[in-house]
Amino acid sequence: MIPQLRCSLRQASAVTDGARLIVRTGIVQRVWEWTGTGFATTAMIFPGCSGKGQPTGCDWQLPDASEPPPAVLRELSARVQDDEGFTSEHIAVTAVIEYPRAGLTIRWTIWVYPHAPGLRTHLAAKVTGAAPAPPPGQGAPPDARVDRLPIPGRDWRRRYFGYYNATQQRNDTHLDLLKEEVVRHPLNYREWCDWASAACLENETGGMALVKESHKCVNQPGHATGGFVCDEHDGLSCTGWGLRPPELASDHFTPGWATWWLAWSGGDRDRAVAFKTFDRLRYPIDPRRDMYIQANTWGSSDNGSAARRAAGEQSVLRELETCAELGIDCLQIDDGWQVPPGHPTWEPGENGWRPHPASYPQGWTRIRARAAECGVKLGLWAAAQPISLDELKATFTDGGFLQYKLDFAVLKTRTQIDALMQKVRDFIAWTNHRVRVNWDVTENDARYGYFFAREYGCIYLENRKPARPTAVIYRPHTVLRDLWQVAKYLNLHRFQCPIQNVDRVDRARSDAHLHSHSYATAIALMGIPLFFQ
Repeated sequence: MIPQLRCSLRQASAVTDGARLIVRTGIVQRVWEWTGTGFATTAMIFPGCSGKGQPTGCDWQLPDASEPPPAVLRELSARVQDDEGFTSEHIAVTAVIEYPRAGLTIRWTIWVYPHAPGLRTHLAAKVTGAAPAPPPGQGAPPDARVDRLPIPGRDWRRRYFGYYNATQQRNDTHLDLLKEEVVRHPLNYREWCDWASAACLENETGGMALVKESHKCVNQPGHATGGFVCDEHDGLSCTGWGLRPPELASDHFTPGWATWWLAWSGGDRDRAVAFKTFDRLRYPIDPRRDMYIQANTWGSSDNGSAARRAAGEQSVLRELETCAELGIDCLQIDDGWQVPPGHPTWEPGENGWRPHPASYPQGWTRIRARAAECGVKLGLWAAAQPISLDELKATFTDGGFLQYKLDFAVLKTRTQIDALMQKVRDFIAWTNHRVRVNWDVTENDARYGYFFAREYGCIYLENRKPARPTAVIYRPHTVLRDLWQVAKYLNLHRFQCPIQNVDRVDRARSDAHLHSHSYATAIALMGIPLFFQ
């Protein structure tokens, strides 16, 4: 027996029955059974299809990739929440499970959104005792399992997909943003995929998927993101806790990567709708805050010094008037405000992340006043990790900035990931959710990916310029292709989409001049239009 549980929110519910935990969204249902070592999925039910498994073992492994030993269920609870305003309202089911023999305690959370085509599960762990030492000479453990769908069979069609980062290197017709592979031959024994963010099992009636909510990209594995394992006997598993055993602490739970389970009846369109519907619930928008047209001061130069000069006060004052004339809602001041005009690097030095007096002799006073007169909101660029929480707060208080592009992040460890996410979360909460951030995926460093961190803002997708560097010259057809591929599984209202002045684009390297300004603008209107000029 496990603790009695009964919680509901509109169509969603979470109840216990004996040793079973049953969660329903109104569209899908998933059933777990307490096995003595954790919870194991025994049934997944949705219109037109279902899957059943045997209640053996546990859906997850421990972070060292070992199967869980006997456990003590310390807590099982459910409550209605919205993660402090960072997601849609849902039921949060939380289990706290102690593994005395392993010296670990696990926190397992399920988010149950009403009328959703799936669920979100999330593991976190902390050290609560002396764990057994690994055998001498043993290397790093393999990526541990975090969720599984026990639906055995050889005839499932397998679909794997994910998105590339480093968009500055993918500006050509043969360099897709989306990688999607379908495996149709019968499954013989076991199959691995380590590049995808999503794995689907499909047949003629519908399908199911596991999605890794992480910073993984096809060309950037990130930190402990694992992969997917498909087995004819065990079904589909998702691996990669998002942390390594040495990263665990004893005074708090360290979170890993979350996993989405999605299900649908039907074919290609129904699969896409399931992904986009759940994405919209996980990362909802406030139209008053999140729907806007933005300009950016950096866009037309390949020379860093010249581009930084465009972030100076006099240039910004002129651009505010242009934004007002064109009906652009927000002007984002890019790199350059924190250094003297034309400075060769972005590092602010001793001045810190404050408006440099050589560029802004009166601080933010003049541009804030002029922006208010023009009816234009302000945004700001900063290096994601160097700028402190107090410095972010000062820019908001003194400058009234509402959109923040946080750039140059390198997130190679759990500590780096959690520190940046907590800083941004604290900043947004401190402003009472008035601000949001733009996450940059233009480089190949381990940053944010496409499925992670969008509760804090949107994705700055790609740099596209008129002439230089040649790798990022604006080509309407590749921009349209990229946005189309993003929109296949995700919602474009969380992506900034570039617009360039077609009259200024290099005619030897682009056909932009064959398109009208209206066409170039229309391409971006399904997302957040970004005049990167």
